[in-house]
Formats: sequence, C-alpha cells, structure tokens
Amino acid sequence: MHTFMNTKKTIRVSNGFWDVTTAAGMAGVVVGNLGDGRHATEPGGHEFVNMSSYSYLGLDSHQRIIEAAAEAVLETRSLNTSISRMRIHFGILKRAEDALSELFDVEAVTLASCAAAAWSALPLVASGAFTEDEPPLMVFDKHAHFCLNAMKPAVADEAEIATIRHNDLDALEDLCRTHPKVAFVADGVYSTGGKAPVRRLLELQDRYGLFLFFDEAHGVSTLGENGRGLVLSELGEINDRTLIITSLNKGFGASGGAIFLGPRGSAHRRDLALRYGGPLTWSQRINTAGLGAILASAEIHRTPELAALQQRLQEKVALFDARVPTASAGDGLPIRFIDIGSEEATVQIAKELLDAGFYTSALFFPVIARGRAGLRIMLRANLADADIERFAARLTDLRAEHAPAGVAELAGQGAGGGAGRG
Repeated sequence: MHTFMNTKKTIRVSNGFWDVTTAAGMAGVVVGNLGDGRHATEPGGHEFVNMSSYSYLGLDSHQRIIEAAAEAVLETRSLNTSISRMRIHFGILKRAEDALSELFDVEAVTLASCAAAAWSALPLVASGAFTEDEPPLMVFDKHAHFCLNAMKPAVADEAEIATIRHNDLDALEDLCRTHPKVAFVADGVYSTGGKAPVRRLLELQDRYGLFLFFDEAHGVSTLGENGRGLVLSELGEINDRTLIITSLNKGFGASGGAIFLGPRGSAHRRDLALRYGGPLTWSQRINTAGLGAILASAEIHRTPELAALQQRLQEKVALFDARVPTASAGDGLPIRFIDIGSEEATVQIAKELLDAGFYTSALFFPVIARGRAGLRIMLRANLADADIERFAARLTDLRAEHAPAGVAELAGQGAGGGAGRG
C-alpha cells in the first residue's frame, strides 16, 4: 500500500494551502474572455492579464481555428459519435490524425487529453508490447509530470519500476548496464521549467537500446521547425525506440492530446494501441469541434506564421529574463518558476499580483517539494511588452516585501522536486 501514490497524505499536507488559495480568490476564478490572455472576472469585472496561460503562441484565440471548430460541428451535425472509435468514427477523425502524422512525420493517434494519452500508452510500453514482448524496467524521472507518475500503480502490474533523481543520467546508465530492457519516462520540457537532456539520452539509446518515453505537452508547437518540439527536433525523425505523448490544447491551440507511436506506417503499433490502449478503446475521443481545430492548426503550422509566432515568443521570453532573474533564464523555453519558498508568502504575493492586474499560478506540494513553493509563469507570443515590464516591476517589489530571507539566492536553484501537474 502507498508504494507509488498516497492520496490521503497528499490531502492532509496540501489541502490547507488550497483552502487559503481559494479564500484569496486565486482558484476557481470565473472570467469572460477578452482575448489575448486578458480576462475580466464575473461578476465584478476586475480585469487582469493571465501570466499562466499555456497558449504559448496565442493560437487558442486564432480566428481560423475558432471558425474551423464551428465548421466541423456543422459539417458532422454532431459533437460526438457517442460510441467507441473502434466501432464507428467520423471521417474528420481520420483526417485530423492523418494531418498530425504528416505534419510531424509520425504515426499519430488522438485522445481527449495528454493525460489520457499517458493512460493509454504507459501500460502498453510496460507490457513489453514495443520491446520485443519483454517488459522493460520502467525508470521514471523524479520530476516527470503527474499524469505519468499517477500511472505507476498500473505500470507496476506489468513491469518493475525505478525512480531516479531529476536528469540523473549516471543512475540511468547504471540501470541500462544491469537490465536487458530499460524504458525511461520523462518530460521533454518540464511543466515547472527546464528540459530533458535529449541528446545524451539518445546516446544511451544508441549504446543500450534504451526505450524513451517523453511527455512533450510543453514542447510541441513552441519549438522546432513546423512546431516539431524539443524531442523530435533533436531526433531528426522518430524511431521505433521512442514514443511521445503531447497536448494539442497548449501551444498547438486546439483540443485534446496525441500519441506519436513511432515512424509513419507503424500499423502494428497503431493496432495494439487502438485495441489495448485503455482510453483509446473507450469513448475518450476528441469531439468534432476539437478535430476541426486540429486540422486548422496543422495548416497554420505549415505556414510562415508559425515561425513568426515562435520568434515573437522568444522575444517575450528574452524580455522577461532581462527583468526577472531565474534559474532557467536563457534556455529559450516559455516556462519560468519564481522560487518563493514559503507557501503562505507565495499565496500572498499571487493575491497582490492579481489585485494589480496579473494572474499567476501559486505552486506548492504536491506539485513541487514542500517548502519550495513559488509562482509559475507561462510566457506567450501575444503578451504586450508593457505588461511584462509592469508585471516584472510589481513582482520584484512584492518579493522584497513578502519573501523570506535568502529567496534571492534560492532563485538560482530552480524549482525542486515534486511531480508537475500541468
């Protein structure tokens, strides 16, 4: 019992912080969308800039994507087929998956979320279905996303599990030397900042046949040619020892999630996933509006507009880094973690930032380690420079006022370890 999960303890330790966060008006905020990440509360009309939006390129409000979502519903005259996709599905589902497969040069299947993708794919990998019918040792990075860590009990029913310190490739190599099959589970871009050492992991793959499983929810669209993401950019092209799951409603700006099962034409893997992949075999598909949005976003990803949005995002990241020092400064990623330390100070700073017109996500255990609370900032291509400047100035003042001694030094140490939650 409680070998991999302990929800009772998590509630006991963290529920009080959620109560304080909710009482401070920082959770369950009801808003009307004013566009470009600006919102107004309902009721009340307090306007603020969302500094924790996953829409890194601003595509969630792109006119063509919104129109395509509506057109797809009108085309099919339905939101869903109301039956497992294994039995019946609309043609638009096949068109959307074909578009993703062609765009990223992979064999792609879609699901309702990236978490559903993890549920579908991890037990299959653990079973040995992709490693010559031999279950691999399943090695999890300590900072792997919560949707991956939450699957450990199911994975443990198929294979042995080990967890290593964040990006500890020496420990991973030791395991590769002593086990015939090893699969490593990690994020490409981590939800609290930082990234996987993909090139070094590929060296281990070449040397030992290491199977790599990446969550690329925060990398796809924001990085790489045509938005291929961190991992595919490093790989060049996906191989049969790598599997990627991703979100399609973050940088991609549409809806749902996807699994990149391997090279295009991996019919055997696709069949196994669709027949035995948990949510893939149920009714956990993306509705027709989301599928229309995927088709439109895939088209945008093939145009110069995508590269222009990526460049604009990099400019916003650089401006933020010039104003707010963090451990991740200069890495080119859109996620920044502002280390505060005290959970109480973190919530108070977040509340005062909201009063000043900026929403930020206050993070505490179990998202990150106890006593290492802080604010997660998600930068976007459509943020105004003036808003970044005002936010940085107000944040600097509030940290000096509320944060405990030594926080300035902690800012250089990064987020510390818990399992990120998205």
